[in-house]
Amino acid sequence: MQAPADPAAATRLGVLLQGMRQIEADFHQTLIDEHDEVLQESSGRVVLQHPGRFRWETRVPFEQLVVSDGASVWQYDDDLQQVVIRPLDRRADQVPSLLLSGEIEQVNRLYEISSRTDDAGVERFELLPRDAGGPFASLAIQFRAGVLERLEIADGMGQRTIVSFEKVHSIEKADESLFVFVTPPGVDELHDE
Repeated sequence: MQAPADPAAATRLGVLLQGMRQIEADFHQTLIDEHDEVLQESSGRVVLQHPGRFRWETRVPFEQLVVSDGASVWQYDDDLQQVVIRPLDRRADQVPSLLLSGEIEQVNRLYEISSRTDDAGVERFELLPRDAGGPFASLAIQFRAGVLERLEIADGMGQRTIVSFEKVHSIEKADESLFVFVTPPGVDELHDE
């Protein structure tokens, strides 16, 4: 059962997100269809640094790289020899990026946030859109003992993406070059404004 939206839940989520100002983690991502069939699985490594910087490296089953310097996002697909470049904006379709980048104020404007904690110390935050028609039917982010553990995204068509995080640890300061993408020679650049 969904708990009612709670201002304290948004505050607590903001505190937890602030605790992940600079982290590295391994991830495993699973895409599940509306019939609970697994469509795709992938894994890799992520580095997050507030505000708005991240590096999401998918290594298995194919390599893909998504990098943000806080202003722009580069999505590089080596197999296709192309990179899609777009601004990092604050629209509803960017909520997972905004959430992991710690921008709780914007997320709270777009989503009602509720939470629950179980006996094992797992804190789960459910996010439901304030306005219908957005790209996500719901989002959930889960922490265990204050450490990021899981992100779930459901779309309006019944598909779910579940991202589990392991080996999560804080880092002092990430190398700034991690958050900059330089297009390799011969790679097509597509700009998505």
